[in-house]
Amino acid sequence: MKQLILLFILAITVQSCQFGSYPQGSGGYPSDGGNSGGGNSGRTGNDRPQTYPQQTPREPDNYPQQTPREPENYPTNPQSRSGRSADKDLVVGNIRLTDQYTILYLTFTNRNQPRTGRDRNGNTVRDDGSQNVAFHDNAVLIAANGARTFRAVKTENIPFLNESQSRNLERFGRKLQSGESLNFVAYFDRLDKGLENFDLNECNSDAYICWNAYDLYVRNPNDAYNPPKEPTYEPPTSTDNTPTKTRTKTGKVGEVDHTPTPPPAPVVTNVLVSGVVRDVKTNRPISATIDYKLSSSKQVIDSVQSFSSTGLYKMTLQKGQVYTYTASARGYLASNDVVDLSKSAGGQKVTKDIYLTPLAVGDKITLKNIYFEVSKSDILPASFSELNKLVTMMEDNPLMEIRLEGHTDVVGDPEANLELSQDRVDACETYIVKKGIPSARIQAVGYGDTRPIVKKGTDEERKVNRRVEFVVLKL
Repeated sequence: MKQLILLFILAITVQSCQFGSYPQGSGGYPSDGGNSGGGNSGRTGNDRPQTYPQQTPREPDNYPQQTPREPENYPTNPQSRSGRSADKDLVVGNIRLTDQYTILYLTFTNRNQPRTGRDRNGNTVRDDGSQNVAFHDNAVLIAANGARTFRAVKTENIPFLNESQSRNLERFGRKLQSGESLNFVAYFDRLDKGLENFDLNECNSDAYICWNAYDLYVRNPNDAYNPPKEPTYEPPTSTDNTPTKTRTKTGKVGEVDHTPTPPPAPVVTNVLVSGVVRDVKTNRPISATIDYKLSSSKQVIDSVQSFSSTGLYKMTLQKGQVYTYTASARGYLASNDVVDLSKSAGGQKVTKDIYLTPLAVGDKITLKNIYFEVSKSDILPASFSELNKLVTMMEDNPLMEIRLEGHTDVVGDPEANLELSQDRVDACETYIVKKGIPSARIQAVGYGDTRPIVKKGTDEERKVNRRVEFVVLKL
């Protein structure tokens, strides 16, 4: 009897060792909406004391995985993975489109290890490896080589924080223990039809490990597109020239009706877009070239010229589409913008005035929307639209010479920042030269963190320090 009792106790002990080896988290997809609010993972490259002993991280397969609400969307499914992430611990799973949203399913794993070290006073400090995370409400999807951006709308299962809240992740963020995985969902405005390749940009920082992801793809075919053409009506032809007759009740032929059958009303599918191109400083009209294309295409559909006397231009575009355009004129900074006709009715008239900024020797202009991989000099496709604008301007002004200037934020090692800024402006110069602009017309200088616009403040406030500018040397 005692042997049976001992065997029974042994069996229970063995069974208890097979389950619950890892703590279970609470990161499954919720069934209802997420929190309101922004932020990022809040991790920096130097946020832990260097005195901590380095430990060998556990293999990914040993991390606890949480059961997602929709398994087919979970990033561990090889068929659902998309693109590549700046943070190796963030994985993008399935990407879905609805009438209203672009939906990204993501998983983040906290791979920080518990560590013990000493602070500046020599006291022993214990770090449990936990991490507070959130998602920044300034996040955008960038498509059409930077010409189109789509804002973040809401999240599920992770705090959605604004700038002021993201400064206090310990209060507003979600705490993940060491080794814990979190499944969450991010909702963005819907991509234009036809846009299938895009990037996720949650923040621009060389200090934080942003939750940025590149080379994402979702199937999003465009509606059938035909170049704008006003419909015409051709009256039907008939070989029967006999006039229409009516008969009275007695059977005799009465009045003859020679009225032709009215033609059906033509279906109008085009929208007239017009406006005036002006000098932003003097308001005088400008003769400019406007190249336009579908937001989902790299090929220019057509070009129009504004009248030099009035600055007036007109474009006939098909309804239900989103277009991007570049307006350029000699002696002016080229301008990009969007014409969204996705909800416009056929026959509608849209007015859109364009303002161009004149150039002068000595002008310093910041290139907006230039994106690089975090702490690297690799130019992202989202930057191409802005760089192409500079190429167009240098083509319109064949004597123009410029100096590209690169700047970083004040955080990090000054020598590393100087090298990074030089590498980045060199990459911009290489891109411009490949587009056909002679290298003799371009200088490239990296200044690192020596010329900050903002020296103190939050990372969001100091983001203006990370920039690429150009100075006009000759016109």
